[in-house]
Amino acid sequence: MSTEGAEQQNDALPVLDLVRVGAGAGRADEWTCPSSLGWKSRPRSRSVSRFPYERLDDFVLRPVMAALDKVEFDGLSADEAISEVQRLGKPTHPGVTRFAEHATRLYLASHRRGDVTMRPVRELWVAQRITKSVVWELYAWGRRYESVDGRLREFRFLRLGDVGSRVRDPTEIALAAYAAAFGAPAAWPEPWSQPFRPSGRVGTERVLVVDVGLVDGSMEPYFDGTAKEVEEYFAEHGRDQVGTIVAGGDAVPGSGCASCKRVTVCDGPIRTPGLLGLDSSQGPLRTVSVSGLRYHRQCPAQAYLRSVHLPRTYEYSPEAELGQAVHAWLEAAHEAEPIACGPEALPALGSSWSAGKWQITGDLADAGIRMLAHHVEVCPFREAPEIDAVRVEPQLTFADTTARAIVLAKPDLVYREAGQWVWRELKTTQKTPRTFTDPLREFPQLALGVAVLAAGALGPGGAGRVELEILRPTGAEIVLIDPNDDERVETARAVLREWAAPWRTDRLFEARPGRNCRGCPVSLWCPSYQGPDGNGKDHHTGAASATAVES
Repeated sequence: MSTEGAEQQNDALPVLDLVRVGAGAGRADEWTCPSSLGWKSRPRSRSVSRFPYERLDDFVLRPVMAALDKVEFDGLSADEAISEVQRLGKPTHPGVTRFAEHATRLYLASHRRGDVTMRPVRELWVAQRITKSVVWELYAWGRRYESVDGRLREFRFLRLGDVGSRVRDPTEIALAAYAAAFGAPAAWPEPWSQPFRPSGRVGTERVLVVDVGLVDGSMEPYFDGTAKEVEEYFAEHGRDQVGTIVAGGDAVPGSGCASCKRVTVCDGPIRTPGLLGLDSSQGPLRTVSVSGLRYHRQCPAQAYLRSVHLPRTYEYSPEAELGQAVHAWLEAAHEAEPIACGPEALPALGSSWSAGKWQITGDLADAGIRMLAHHVEVCPFREAPEIDAVRVEPQLTFADTTARAIVLAKPDLVYREAGQWVWRELKTTQKTPRTFTDPLREFPQLALGVAVLAAGALGPGGAGRVELEILRPTGAEIVLIDPNDDERVETARAVLREWAAPWRTDRLFEARPGRNCRGCPVSLWCPSYQGPDGNGKDHHTGAASATAVES
């Protein structure tokens, strides 16, 4: 990228093509979809996914940015800005409103520039290069500040949680730094399919790039350097990556499918109409998992606030941490080689052990070791020569076109044995065995597995069985369900329909206060939560700064 030719933009229009890459496109995670990023980088590409909009705005940072704009550019007080955004902005969930108010006040208290030599910048910084047929643009969305003499620019990423929850990808930083170092101010284009129209000073001498955590006011500096150093950093971390982003690639279906402009013609998500057992839907395209349906069943507000990724208080009990550690240990063992979960690989009794990010000590460590030892007795890879395909905790994405839902699933294990697919779920418990009426109703993820296998949605191969592996310190149990049994399939669909129907028709996601509130990890943002003693004393959002959170 180069800023050469930016002043020619008016003469260069109309253009044949427009390529635009934001800093957010440089973020890499397990759900990053190269195909979606490629299409997104072309604002003039036609969207073929037209669904109704949700009633509630799920972009949590929008009201925060709007309120900060009114304070920094319109001279309103924080109270006035927050009130005006709530009155005139898009409708938001009460929990999102509460978080936005907290984030706005905290940012202004912690990060408002007191240095009179710096001023906020309303327009985006856009680095633009124009050729005969294409306009190329780089930009970054966040807060911007500039010294009065224009020689220093500071760009701030905003993060919902704290800055320690995730390290920014170097490509994100490189794109933001480059736009600040070599871009010119430009207003948001209307419509988005039109090029930016930069005007004013092009570039600067020095750039700062920082990250701001909105839950606790934390700040992390990522880059501080001259324009020349920006160019060098961009050459290493940004230039080739921009080309990769624009080129697109294979579809990686996941949580971003519902917002992708090409989802209806993409072969990434596996099309399984009727998967959730619903007859039809005319609503917005939504994303859901069995966990999301469980949260909605407990409290719609909790499900919604989780889905928009509001900061959460720590939600794992010691027993839940043990379950996570057992899952992580087995995942690593099964990915290494089928026999890696043998008894010779187990930690010794009386020792602490870890798996993934989980560290287990004391009596729980011994309980977990015993569970792992009992898994060896029922591991499907013991003397299983007919297994020819194994997928350990795969990220599966299904498109239920009838329900207008992207359904995410992560079974503990999927494997093909003698040409038949097997879907296995693992549960750990220290409770004594008990009788449950129907495993499909007790564990709806089993119902999803039955529906998926019955639909033949895992690829070549028949529907084998669904397995529930229950591990206790005292033994292991395997429960089998036949996805070829019409009665079992109908029960599975009935269970999914019972869980999914209220979620599908819900538009407001209102709170359902009760006993679950005390353990709810997003209760801090819920206006209906009155605290452990019922009088709301720990209800104020200011408590967030002293609360451990996850992003």
